Amino acid sequence: MVLDHVAGVGHPGSVPAVCEVDSCGVLAIGRCGPCGRAMCTSHRATVNGEPILDRCIDCQRVGVHDQPLHSERARQAHEAYVDGLAALPPGVERLVRTMHYLAGLSVGRTPRSGPLRFEPILTDFYPDLARACPDFWPNGPGTVNLLAPPWNSLAVASWFLARITETGKPPNATLKGWITVGNWWHGRHSEPAPPLPAWRLQEGSLTHISRVRPETTVDRRADAYVVVPDGRVMLTYHEPCLLSARGLVVMGVLLWGQPRRPWEPGA
Repeated sequence: MVLDHVAGVGHPGSVPAVCEVDSCGVLAIGRCGPCGRAMCTSHRATVNGEPILDRCIDCQRVGVHDQPLHSERARQAHEAYVDGLAALPPGVERLVRTMHYLAGLSVGRTPRSGPLRFEPILTDFYPDLARACPDFWPNGPGTVNLLAPPWNSLAVASWFLARITETGKPPNATLKGWITVGNWWHGRHSEPAPPLPAWRLQEGSLTHISRVRPETTVDRRADAYVVVPDGRVMLTYHEPCLLSARGLVVMGVLLWGQPRRPWEPGA
């Protein structure tokens, strides 16, 4: 019996899954990633009151979630998947696909403090990142530093615009700002600048949000915007920025949806 991970119900013709945690028997709403058991709402793990969609309370309690590849089956599937990524042609697409996949394995496990608190990929997976993308890290995993990424943000943005255009999806944001007009004789004044269609990448810059909003007390990175007409990567209407690793992961989500683990049903 396999749950459909998109719809959360059984495949057509199958019997709906019931919760297998503590022999519960209630209709399941998902399946635990670490142990593979179907789980109901009551047996789904939570952290700070927020539900963890792919983890049961048992795996949360014993800390299995801190071991991303805890089973031999998962490790074998992971190795095969990374080998497949490494076999792709070098370039931005392979990089983004690898980041997208590894970020999916790292959800809920990345540091909450320290310099790597904004990075979407566990350091445990840096060897896989370097193995799949030697064109970006030719000297191995010891040189992986997502705080100083090796990619060219404009090249990544250009690739993304070409790929997202193929999907037919409309831009998800409009970048707005102000411009100063007039001259010394008649005086100068500000007026709204022409709005720019753009793709918003949530927390996709390397810049802290306090740079854009000094009054904020939120600890996160600012969003990045890829301007559709010309491919610029912008923090604001007038200020460019660099793309973070999370920015590339968000690109992957926009293109392919949430990442899946190759050893899970339906992947």
